[in-house]
Amino acid sequence: MNETAQLNLALMEELQAFDPYEAGEGFYETEMADVIYAVHQQEKALKLAAQIRSIYEHSFDQPMPGGEPIELAEKLLEIKRNSSCSL
Repeated sequence: MNETAQLNLALMEELQAFDPYEAGEGFYETEMADVIYAVHQQEKALKLAAQIRSIYEHSFDQPMPGGEPIELAEKLLEIKRNSSCSL
């Protein structure tokens, strides 16, 4: 498996636990794909958090509960940085 695929799997594992609308695990496949794409494009946690919020709010057509997902963005970027070290 190549490095990008490994990174994407690691990001997906982290995203599995993110359930802002309490829809249940495995419900957010489309949003997870969009967030993974955003992680590859973004380096700043605040900007990534805003993108995550936008992705989920667009899908659910309502505000995302809980404020900015900054902790999630930081975790995702940390996974990306750790993966980049081995590339």
